[in-house]
Amino acid sequence: MCINMSLMDQLFPANHKTTFVVDHTPYFGLASNSHIKMDFTKRPSGGVAPAPIFKSMWTCSIEAVLEYCRIVWDLFPEGKLIRVISSDMQSRNLNNWSSSQQNVNYMLHHLSCLGPPAKLVPNPNRDYSVVYGFRTAAEAMIERTTAQIDQGAKKNNIEVQNKCRTIIITSARDNPSIDNLMSMFHNEMIKCNKYASQPSSMSVHHCHLVIINTYPDSITCEVTDRPSHTISPILDLEVHSIPASKIGIKISNLLLKHYNLASTTVTGIPMKEEQNASSSANYDVEIYHAATAHTTILNANVADAKAVVAKKEGADYETIKLKWCTPRANNNLPDIHSCTTLHRITPVDINSRPSACLITFLLNGRSVLLEMIKQGGGKSMSHVLKSYNGEIYIHTVSSGRTVLEDPPAISEGPGGKVTQYRISDFGNFMRLNLLQPSKRKQTDDKNNIDDAKEKLKKQTAYWPLITSSTIIYNIRQYTEPMLSLMVKDNLNDHEVMSSKQCIYALLAAESKNEHLLTPSLSNPRKMMKKDDQYKSMWAELETFLKSNLYTENHCKVLQCLFECRGKLDEEKIIEKTLMRFKKSLAERPSVIRATTDSPMSPPLTQQTGIKHNIAHKTIDVDPNSVMYLQIVQDQDNRRLNPSSRPQFAGRSKSIQKRNGNLFAKLYQHLDDDTDAKSVK
Repeated sequence: MCINMSLMDQLFPANHKTTFVVDHTPYFGLASNSHIKMDFTKRPSGGVAPAPIFKSMWTCSIEAVLEYCRIVWDLFPEGKLIRVISSDMQSRNLNNWSSSQQNVNYMLHHLSCLGPPAKLVPNPNRDYSVVYGFRTAAEAMIERTTAQIDQGAKKNNIEVQNKCRTIIITSARDNPSIDNLMSMFHNEMIKCNKYASQPSSMSVHHCHLVIINTYPDSITCEVTDRPSHTISPILDLEVHSIPASKIGIKISNLLLKHYNLASTTVTGIPMKEEQNASSSANYDVEIYHAATAHTTILNANVADAKAVVAKKEGADYETIKLKWCTPRANNNLPDIHSCTTLHRITPVDINSRPSACLITFLLNGRSVLLEMIKQGGGKSMSHVLKSYNGEIYIHTVSSGRTVLEDPPAISEGPGGKVTQYRISDFGNFMRLNLLQPSKRKQTDDKNNIDDAKEKLKKQTAYWPLITSSTIIYNIRQYTEPMLSLMVKDNLNDHEVMSSKQCIYALLAAESKNEHLLTPSLSNPRKMMKKDDQYKSMWAELETFLKSNLYTENHCKVLQCLFECRGKLDEEKIIEKTLMRFKKSLAERPSVIRATTDSPMSPPLTQQTGIKHNIAHKTIDVDPNSVMYLQIVQDQDNRRLNPSSRPQFAGRSKSIQKRNGNLFAKLYQHLDDDTDAKSVK
């Protein structure tokens, strides 16, 4: 059953059928703050530019809907159907689910026949409302599409799921009005589901209702946004409130979520100026495509991914900026490079001159390389744009090795990239943190696993993965034993002095103008300058010491570094850390622990009642001495086959005497029975 459900989610998701219900009432004839762009550069000199012409709310809404349809039909020629319904005094279908009516030209023709909304004149005989379109939308949702009919005809025991999405563009006063619209739409769905019959129609299993409340820019609306939430088993509701001039941006943002799309901005496209053909300028063009084309970039280095991801200006979504690379003479770029994915693309602003130039360039059979600018300043080719049979695709270039090459070695990174991992250091790190079974029974107030995790967390607070990203781990002749000592939980005075000696040795090397790192024989030009080496080393050492402030002695080492570097202002960090340590010590319960054994102290094994089997030659050793503990530990270590049998009940309750023998009282329950009878 789970397999069938997942299969149907892939075959018929909510975006298989999308219905728009657009308000065509006279209220939508009001002007918005968005004006029609016109070019007045070629007007006669001295002429006065005409006043701007503002778009109506209907124009802004229907333009956004048409742009939604164009992008979907460009990227998904099949399988993604959209239906548009207008509503004023009655509802009108501008198209149906037929593939012949799923195109922009058909929509433009019927919109021209529909005309603008009627004038806003009070007339009690005419009832304008968007509610009339709810019934038509519900009837459209229960209609079977060609794909649903074909799937139902197959004998595979899989029930066809009728999932759809309805987007209502209207204007409401407040939140209760939105609730009334939702309730009326829900009732229409329930009514249509009752008389849905085979084979021409089928019940709606689930509908995602999106209400976009739009209004003129000059007024304030009381409708608030609502995230997607469940109303009933067959209906989810989502509400957005936006001015009419910004409805196009909002619908574009919803489009990316509804169809799992992503945005890519091609930057640095060289184009000649329209007014001056002798000069050229760089332009940017934004394109939409499937989000899986960005998987390689987003799953790569986090710092490099952040360097190319930017928020779209004036929008709520992010775009990835890739740089135009001048095409080479060889035009078969996708054939040369190993590509992993292939997706259709479409420009966001299809009427702009840069978009038209880029599309024309690609349709003429040319290919374009796209480069990703890394955080360190390097570049790497990530995508290729190329057209096939009039369709433009974006190719994701593989960043790793192909299957024809040798498999990567252990010293190479994910995908076959050769890196400099600190493999030997990591091996030593694993040996120092090897987990072993505990010999003693774990108490309730102590968890060895949590202690081990805490120890790993402390030791990896600063632990570079590759040698090229660290300096202090490459100059161990100066930094040891400080690197090994600072990760410990406690430091004594001698260890603090040893760590300070490492800092003094680095200062002496800097004063003598010595090289910290030796030049690489393979590429000596990549060697850092001396000043840059010491600058990076001191910054890294400070980061390392700040990551290992566990006790006051750890703070003394960091304070020594600040004093040597002359950073007196940074000593506030030391003061705050010391205050935190003192506060934690003050909050601890006052427990007096005896550091020496007292003559009146009870025997070691009196509480547990377990006697260790000590050799006869050591029978005279005092059980309260340190030597006794050492002998017991040595015997436990030499024991090859420890007994796994549980201890006898009498021996576990026994008491050890001074001579080392165990004393256990037999038949203790007899005394208890005698006392109980006497009480009775």
